[in-house]
Amino acid sequence: MNRINPFIRQFGVLRLVAAVLAALPLILLPALGMIWLWESDKRLYWMLGLVGCGLSGYCLHLLLRYRERKQITGHETQPSPMWPPSADECWNKVETLAQEVSPQKWPINDVEKLALLGRNTLEIVARHYYPDRDEPLLELTVPHALLIIEMAGSDLRKDIIENVPFSHRLSIGTLMRANRWLEIIKPYETWYRAIRSVVDPTSAIFKEIRRAMGKNIMDHGFEMMKTWLLREYVRKTGYYAIQLYSGQLLVSGKDPLSNFTSSAKPEKQGVDISAESVTEPLHFLVLGRANAGKSSLVNALFGKLTTATDVLPHTTEEMTPYCLEREGQAKALIFDAPGFDTELFGEKALQDAVLQADLILWVTAANRPDRQVERKRLGMIRAWFLQKPSRRPPPIMAVVTHIDQLRPPRQWNPPYDLNNPRDKKAENIAAAVAAVASDLNISPSLTIPVCLASDRLYNVEDTLWAAILNQQDDAGKVRFLRCVESRRKKEDWALFWKQLAGGGRVLAKIPERFFSSTTIQRGSKPGGQN
Repeated sequence: MNRINPFIRQFGVLRLVAAVLAALPLILLPALGMIWLWESDKRLYWMLGLVGCGLSGYCLHLLLRYRERKQITGHETQPSPMWPPSADECWNKVETLAQEVSPQKWPINDVEKLALLGRNTLEIVARHYYPDRDEPLLELTVPHALLIIEMAGSDLRKDIIENVPFSHRLSIGTLMRANRWLEIIKPYETWYRAIRSVVDPTSAIFKEIRRAMGKNIMDHGFEMMKTWLLREYVRKTGYYAIQLYSGQLLVSGKDPLSNFTSSAKPEKQGVDISAESVTEPLHFLVLGRANAGKSSLVNALFGKLTTATDVLPHTTEEMTPYCLEREGQAKALIFDAPGFDTELFGEKALQDAVLQADLILWVTAANRPDRQVERKRLGMIRAWFLQKPSRRPPPIMAVVTHIDQLRPPRQWNPPYDLNNPRDKKAENIAAAVAAVASDLNISPSLTIPVCLASDRLYNVEDTLWAAILNQQDDAGKVRFLRCVESRRKKEDWALFWKQLAGGGRVLAKIPERFFSSTTIQRGSKPGGQN
C-alpha cells in the first residue's frame, strides 16, 4: 500500500476515480465480447483472425528490422582509400575494438566510460605508430586533439540525423522525463496484467504472446541502434586518429590538393598551368637509360614534337616538365629526365624526382638485355619508399621500346598478338616483354611494348594510354599523400612564423607596460594624493 500511495498522491484520488469510471465500459467490453463469441460459436474464427493478424504484424516487424539493419550497416565508417599501406593494419585494430564494444559494457549515457572508450581508441592508434614510446598519446598535440574531437563529432552528428528516426526532434530532457515516467509506471504493470488475465483470460494469453514478441523486436532495435552508435564512435575516433598519426590531418583543415604546389616551373617552357589549375596536377616521370627512347615517348604521348630528339646521347640535360592534357584524362605534368646512367642525373637528383612523382614510366630498350643498372636503380627507388611509411610508392610501368629492331629486323607487320604469337617477330617481342617484367620485377600487365619510330608508331595511342588511364586512380592516391606531406611542411613553417610574430608582439609590449606602471607609481603619493 505504501508503494501505491505516492502515485495516488501525485495523480489525485478524484482524478483516478474519474479515469476508472471513464474506462470501465472499455474494460468490460472484451469480457462481454468473449461471452458473445462463446455463445455464437464464432470464437474459433476470432482466434484464427487473431493469430493471422499477429503473425502478419510480426513478419512486417521482421522486415522492418532487416531493412533498418541493412540501412545502418550501409553507413559504417570505412578506411580511406587515400591512406598509405601502413595504415591498413592500424585500421584492423580499430575495427576489432569496434566489434568488441557493447551497450552493456559501455553504456551510452555514461560520459566517463565513453571518454575512456575514446581514449582507448586513441591509445591503439598511437601505440601502432609509436610502439617504442612509453606514453604514445603524449605525441598528440593540443590543436590536433581538438580537431579530432571536432571532426569525429561532426561526422557522428550527421550520421545520427540521417539514420536515427526523430533524432532531430527529441531532446535530452524529453528522453529523461520519459524514462522517469517508465520507472514510475513499471511497478503497476504487473497488477494490470493480472487483472486482465482474470477479466479476459483468452485474450490475455494472446496479448502476452504479442507483448513478448513486440518487446523482443523493440529491444533488439534499441540494442542494435546503441551498438551501432558505439561502434561508429570508435570508428570515427580511430579514423581521424589514423589521419593524424599517418600525417594526413592538417590543423588548417584545408584540402591538400588545393592550389598548385609543384616545385617545377613549367611556365619556363612556355606553359602556364597555374592560372587555370584548381588542384595539383598529376606528375608523370619518364625514367630510363640514355638513348632508351624517353624523349621519343614524350613526343608520342603528346602527339606532336615537344622535346628535342637526336641521335647524339645525353640531349636532355635537365628535368623538363610539360603540360599534358588529353580528352578523358585530368591535366598532368610529364617530366622528361636525363638518363640515370649519365653524370647529368645523379642519385640525389633521381631521389628528388622520384619522391615528387605520382606515376613512373620506366623506358627500357628491348634490344638491350643488360639491365643490371636498371635493377639497381629500381631497388633504390623501392627502398626509398620503404623508408617513408606515410607515403605510397608510385605505380611503375615499363615501356619496352625498340621492339621493331628485334629479330628478324626486316620483318614489321603489326599488330602482334603476344598471347598467341604466330611468327618469329611476335615470339621475340613476347619473350622480350616477359624478360623485362622478370628482370625489373614489374607486373606483365604493366609492361607495354611500343615502337616509337615516326614511321612505325605502334601500341602508344591504344595499349599504352589505356594502361596509363587504368593507373590514374592509384596515381591520384600517391599525389594526395605527396601533397599532404608538402602542405604539412608549409603549414608547420607558417604556424611557426605566425606564432613567433605573435610572441614578438607580446614581448614588445612588456617594456611599454613596465615603464607605464613605473610612471604611475612615481606620480602617486601616499594616501592617493598627487
